[in-house]
Amino acid sequence: MFGLLKTQPLLAEQSAEWIFSTFDWALKNFDSREFFTRSRLVQPTNEFFAGRVSSVHEKAENIFQHTLRYSGLQHWPVQLQAPELFQNTPAQSLNLLQVQRDSVSAALPALHSDIPLYVSYNPQQTLKAEDMSSNYAHLLAQHLVAQSGQLPPGGKDYFLEATEVLAVFMGFGVMFANSAYTFRGGCGSCYNAAANRQATLSENEVVFSLALYCQLKEIPASEATRHLKKHLRRSYKQALKQIAGLDERFAALCSYR
Repeated sequence: MFGLLKTQPLLAEQSAEWIFSTFDWALKNFDSREFFTRSRLVQPTNEFFAGRVSSVHEKAENIFQHTLRYSGLQHWPVQLQAPELFQNTPAQSLNLLQVQRDSVSAALPALHSDIPLYVSYNPQQTLKAEDMSSNYAHLLAQHLVAQSGQLPPGGKDYFLEATEVLAVFMGFGVMFANSAYTFRGGCGSCYNAAANRQATLSENEVVFSLALYCQLKEIPASEATRHLKKHLRRSYKQALKQIAGLDERFAALCSYR
């Protein structure tokens, strides 16, 4: 009977271990100083995504510029193109010796490339800013890994999953969790599949990654869950308890401070 009262872990041991390993890989390769001292937990509010817009493209551009800044990659030659103008050209190598990010200022020197790193968007997603910003963050994380040449735990077969974790690592965990799954509901007329983000990780995997991010940065649970969907808050508490039971793995990540 007492065993029934024990809190179940949010993730299977293998999944939790992979996320810890992916955070270790990210801290080692993608600027631990930025992570611990400058990165912010981005929230889906006007405070984080301020701006007046009068068209679909202006809204897409506004969300993109905020996302680019919070990712710490404002000094990269990344450009947003409207879908009808998008040139899906091979990304140029920036010949990075060390990946540096800075989400607070433009102090880092601008990186140059003859051909920018182009990003585009789905106009339908301007209806769901969380999904759009999450998509941008995921694309930026993919560029980050591709330019660095650092394969994640599990290798190239885990590229999409690892770059979602990397986007959470950059501060976008709340929005990734909120957009990981969209309930269709009973009325098909108000459901727009094109506006939704195509997630790779499950809700629980994103919530666990978000909880690990917040624990490493000592962000209170009340702040982390303030804008989290209600049904995910219980999962967040489960994640905290599971992380607390992995104290040696957690201490290893803290050693990057």
